[in-house]
Amino acid sequence: MTWLDDLVAFAQTRLDDRAREALWGRGVTDEQMVLYKIGHLNSILPSLPMPDAKEFCEWARTAGRIDDVFVLPLTNALGQIQGVQFRHIDVSCKGYREFVLDRDEPVYFGLSQAIEAIWKSERAFIVEGAFDVFPVQRAVPYTFATLTARVPEQLIRFLRRLVSHVSLGYDMDKTGRAACSRFSSAHGADFDVQIIDYPPARLADGKLAKDPSEIWEAWGDDRLQAFLLSTQETYYAPNLR
Repeated sequence: MTWLDDLVAFAQTRLDDRAREALWGRGVTDEQMVLYKIGHLNSILPSLPMPDAKEFCEWARTAGRIDDVFVLPLTNALGQIQGVQFRHIDVSCKGYREFVLDRDEPVYFGLSQAIEAIWKSERAFIVEGAFDVFPVQRAVPYTFATLTARVPEQLIRFLRRLVSHVSLGYDMDKTGRAACSRFSSAHGADFDVQIIDYPPARLADGKLAKDPSEIWEAWGDDRLQAFLLSTQETYYAPNLR
């Protein structure tokens, strides 16, 4: 156990009814809250060992970084927690903050939860944001988020060892589409690359949804899962329909 494990375990105990309701509203199920070890912090940290956690404690107490936030653990492929992402519980508060111990290896949201399905299916479904993972993972278990519209070289090397097929489900905006095109052009010889083009879906305010979490908000589980499964000749599809 490391101090990051202790932090995540503490944050899980602080996930109260208000935080759970906020997660339900963003498409996260109770099972996924447990699977991904999601927690909540509001200004209070557990007792963490010093000096190991000194840098983090100083970082976390700056400018309200842990004020009323979800704690999303970031893992390597072995399941070790190597970082955390903080997202405000209020969805209207945009942006996020991350603290990562070591960027020398692939460390992403949902990677350890997806690794068994990645290994069995030789496929990876990559999305951009952490909250995009939840609605997609319910249909496609080999899903994880890079937390940015970019596939770093260290991740490409990792994928070369495990998969033959990569589905890129980045956002339907200029940045997301450009990232998909760059990856396909650069690595089409390494993988069977599939770029996911999400159909138009409008939110309650009339705006077009740009990512899986927003499409889930517009469509709900059944319609989104039907679309996702239609894009995948998936190892798991017969059990999930």
